[in-house]
Amino acid sequence: MRFMTWNVWGRFGDHWLRRQRAIAETVRRQRPDFVALQETWRRDGQEQTGLLGFELGMGSVFAPSRMPQDPDPDVHLGLGILSRFPLREVEQHTLSAETVALRAEIRLGTGSLHFVTSCLDWEEDHEHERLEQATALASLASDLMADGDDVIVAGDLNTPPDRPELKPLLDVLTDCWQPQAYDGVTYSSRNPYLGTGEWLEDQRIDYILATEGLVPTDAHLVGFDEDHGRPPSDHYAVVTDVPVA
Repeated sequence: MRFMTWNVWGRFGDHWLRRQRAIAETVRRQRPDFVALQETWRRDGQEQTGLLGFELGMGSVFAPSRMPQDPDPDVHLGLGILSRFPLREVEQHTLSAETVALRAEIRLGTGSLHFVTSCLDWEEDHEHERLEQATALASLASDLMADGDDVIVAGDLNTPPDRPELKPLLDVLTDCWQPQAYDGVTYSSRNPYLGTGEWLEDQRIDYILATEGLVPTDAHLVGFDEDHGRPPSDHYAVVTDVPVA
């Protein structure tokens, strides 16, 4: 199966409609089975996940969660999941006061696959909040795996791989990023949408994590120049192939 995660940057910037078209086309070319979206928008009952799902022929779900505030007060940002498979169950799990994880379950033979996305706190001085959220997310993954089910956690975790906030998740799940000729930076100073002096600048902060034993066969980044030579978001997207029985 092919999994993808992307912080799609809400409706920020001067050309969000053009960016949205580029996001849809980028996802289409990757042909993922599941997509995790962060900073995906909802306004006046219309959701970006629903629009993308309709265009791409995928099911979609959305959940509000703590995100940066869009300039338009009527726009609410949150988490989304797109799936090529019928969803058996969808549930929100509270990680901290305003931050949730969104879980979608599909049936695979006698077991299940749980696809979970979240976006942890992004502020530099919120390391304790991130650790609390990551610990709750790791506990959720452990509970789901206790019945023998497979779990994929995909999202913007807002912490580099060597920070202690990520350790609870890496204690129970495997990082699907494979060492390659490039470092997998998803929040890059080469991206023209990145703010200057960001504390996470030039770091890998977007992840796909899997149950131990699910060995990825490929991992790569997209979202560099698909919008008329510009990236469709301020984050690059992570794509990985993981054989799932």
